[in-house]
Amino acid sequence: MGKIPDKESFIFMSAEVDVLQYNFTDQLKKCIRIEFRFGSVKSVYINPKLNEITLFRSSTENVIIKRNKHYQLEVFWCNEAKLTQIPENIDQLEKLKVLYLDGNLIETVQLDQFNGLNNLDSLSLSSNNIKHIYSDHPVSVPSLTNLYLTKNRLQHFNVCSWNMTSLSGLYLSSNNLRHFAVNRFRGLKELIISGNPLNCVWKNRLLKKNPSEVVSSPQAMSCDKKSIASFGLDCAPTNYELQQLASNIDSRLTRLERTVSRLGNRMLPIGGLLKNLHSMSIEQQNVSNDIIEALYRIEIERASQTNKSP
Repeated sequence: MGKIPDKESFIFMSAEVDVLQYNFTDQLKKCIRIEFRFGSVKSVYINPKLNEITLFRSSTENVIIKRNKHYQLEVFWCNEAKLTQIPENIDQLEKLKVLYLDGNLIETVQLDQFNGLNNLDSLSLSSNNIKHIYSDHPVSVPSLTNLYLTKNRLQHFNVCSWNMTSLSGLYLSSNNLRHFAVNRFRGLKELIISGNPLNCVWKNRLLKKNPSEVVSSPQAMSCDKKSIASFGLDCAPTNYELQQLASNIDSRLTRLERTVSRLGNRMLPIGGLLKNLHSMSIEQQNVSNDIIEALYRIEIERASQTNKSP
């Protein structure tokens, strides 16, 4: 074989392989990159030492990832093949930075499968048949910068359990979307969503908030005038958030009641004082009236005495 084992990269054209075994590269000591173009490679076992794998039009149906193998894989392309699902145990590829599975037959994506891929920067699932993206648990892909989902069949897009704090590019053109909670992604710098039957109210709100800074090619965006419901740009509060809000309101009401009670206690002595002052005022008025009446009688008596004098 000459110096072939000393190479780091190998490209195989139109190969016919039923199963690419786990130990396929054992004799290729320095090999860290392999590429299969065209031909047929039905099943592929990921070798832990490989840094990059490319499968293009290889008719690949299965990608097998074993657990606890300390994979070195950083780049994985499997485009225009026959995958029907995200490979099981994808979370074991902890060093993965780039994952492209374009042009396959994937219909459903369970996004929490990607939890643990903390280095994943770019994920592309374009040109599949994806109808549903869901998760059983919160999704955390903290380094993800670009997410490509163009040319699928997405109708509902619930992103409210997604933690993708680095996401800056979201590509959703040519789906069946009407709306989604775009404000979930605060760092978004580019959104392409043309070719969807968007809700008109939602579209207008989106363009009003982001006329050109984020939304690319807004002139290419259309909307379905038959969709008359009103949708916002934010996630609806979760049950936990509503409970927290209710708890905060209860705490504020309790503090307010205490404040009112303290003020009431302070007002009691003032009320008593005012009552005493009112009584004293009435008593003084009575005294004044008695004095005036006495003076009036004295004057009458004096006048009477004067009239009696010769």
